[in-house]
Amino acid sequence: MAGEDAQQGHFGAKRLSKLHKREKKTEDGACLTGHQASYSKKTAGKQVSCNYRYQAHEQAKAESSIKSRLHGYPTNRTAAIRTALKVAPPRYSTSIAPPRKGDWDLDGPTSGPIVRKNKAGRKVTIPVTMNFSQDTWPYWNNAHHLIPKGTLKDVIVSNKPAVISNMIQQGLLDAKYNVNHKKNMLMIPQDREVADLLDMPRHIQLKEGDDPNISAQVFNHPEYNDMVEVGLKKIIRAYTKTADNAYKNKTGHAIPNITLSKARLVKLSGSLLTLVLSWGSGVSLDSKANVILKKATAAILKLLGVK
Repeated sequence: MAGEDAQQGHFGAKRLSKLHKREKKTEDGACLTGHQASYSKKTAGKQVSCNYRYQAHEQAKAESSIKSRLHGYPTNRTAAIRTALKVAPPRYSTSIAPPRKGDWDLDGPTSGPIVRKNKAGRKVTIPVTMNFSQDTWPYWNNAHHLIPKGTLKDVIVSNKPAVISNMIQQGLLDAKYNVNHKKNMLMIPQDREVADLLDMPRHIQLKEGDDPNISAQVFNHPEYNDMVEVGLKKIIRAYTKTADNAYKNKTGHAIPNITLSKARLVKLSGSLLTLVLSWGSGVSLDSKANVILKKATAAILKLLGVK
C-alpha cells in the first residue's frame, strides 16, 4: 500500500520520526509499529527491516525449529486439503491439492508453478520460489508478531503523562528495537487442516467452533495478547521507572533522553517462540493462551521467561 512507507514507525510525538530506521536488510532497523506487510522477492524495496512478512520469511529460513515444521508436510497424501472457510480471503481456494516435494517449501514451489482455482473459480498461479510472499501462497498463512505490535503500543501508551510514553519510545528507538525484526516473527498457518499437517498451532480462532471456551475471532487473538501483556507490563514497568526518574530530575524545559536496553524484549520473543511451537497441532493461539491465563501471574511470568 502507498501509505505504508509514509508511516513513521512509532506512535508518539513527531520529533521521534528522526529515530525511525528503515534498513535494506533484517538488521539495524528501529521501528515500533507494523506498517509494511506486502512482500515480493521480485519487487525492489520490499526487503527492508520494517517489512514483517519479509522478516518472518527470513526467520523461518534461519531458525531450524520453524523451518523443520514448515518443511515437515507429508508428500504421500492423496486426498485434497479442505479449505472451505467462509472467512478466508476470496483469493484463497476451496481445496488444495496434496503437496508434492518442494511445493510448500520456504523457497518453493520448486518443481514448477502451482496452479489452482480461487473461491471465485478464477485460475491462480503460484510462481516458482514465491511461497509465503502472499498470505495464501502456498496456503493461508500469517506473519505473526510474537510480541503483538498492538499490545506493545497499548502497554507503552498507558503511561501518563504522555511524555513518559514518548520517552520510552525514544529509548527503544535509540536502542534500535524493531517490533518487526525476524526474532519477533513467526510464519504460521491459518488453516486448521494445514496446521495439523505441520504440527503447528494456527494463528486465529476464526469460526471453527473447536473451543467453546473462547470467542471466535477473525482479525485478532485477544487471549494471546492478554497472555503476552502479563510479561510485557513487567518489562515496560522497568522502562517507566527509568523515564519517571529522568523526568523528575530534569533541568530546564527540554525533555530528557533515556537509555534503555532492548534485551528483555528480545528474550521475551524467544520465550514466546519456544512456547508457541510447543503447542502442537491445529489449535489456535487463543485456545492455548486461554488455558495459561488461568494460572497465577507468577506462573505466567515464569512461563514467559520474564523476571
